[in-house]
Amino acid sequence: MTDKGRRRPKNEDALRVLADKNFFMLADGVGGNKSGEVASNGALDTLTKFIEHNPPEKLEGRDEIFRYFRVAVDYVDRTIETMSEIETAYAGMATTLVFAYLKDRILYIGNVGDSRAYLVHNGKIHQITEDHTYVNDLVKMGAITREEAEKHNKKNVITRAIGANACSTPDCFNVYVEPGDKVLICSDGLYDEVTEGTILQVLTKTEDMNECADLLVRMANENGGSDNISVICVEVPED
Repeated sequence: MTDKGRRRPKNEDALRVLADKNFFMLADGVGGNKSGEVASNGALDTLTKFIEHNPPEKLEGRDEIFRYFRVAVDYVDRTIETMSEIETAYAGMATTLVFAYLKDRILYIGNVGDSRAYLVHNGKIHQITEDHTYVNDLVKMGAITREEAEKHNKKNVITRAIGANACSTPDCFNVYVEPGDKVLICSDGLYDEVTEGTILQVLTKTEDMNECADLLVRMANENGGSDNISVICVEVPED
């Protein structure tokens, strides 16, 4: 589910679910740049075409899949930059990109920017991705605390993005999952408004994933809805 929130005039988020390939993707057009919605939708359209023309099913092992992710992200990045060069109205556009691929009880994730992927396992929530942001770099250096980072006036300044000649090297992760585990992919419009504890409660107590997505988006709006809100909720099946 995706929603423009209560304070933004348009929705610059985008998401795609390729259910037949167990592939899930989300992009958040970077605020402050032109045509964020064009960048986010263009990135996911390009990634979808790449996956359709290069099916990942035959890939074996983490190294092959991560190599596939890096090639895919590079292709998407070059496509968005080309769009920016051809159309002056799109100059400077950029987007975050996070995507997940589930195969043989392993969840593989690629990430550029500050959209996130979470895993709920055994009643606990784990943030799998790491934010590519200015304040997260400060936290890692010990310059500020995580509590200070949450209120920092530059907390939404990202250090990696697709397009805009930014660094687009993806972080790649893999985690083992079990039947009944929940996966959440979301833009910052969710986690800036809803705490991890509340997100965990919703994911653990809500059986239907469509209802789960709807509830999370409504909560984010009720808490302010200061940004576009996008979520993909997945329950790992038995088979």
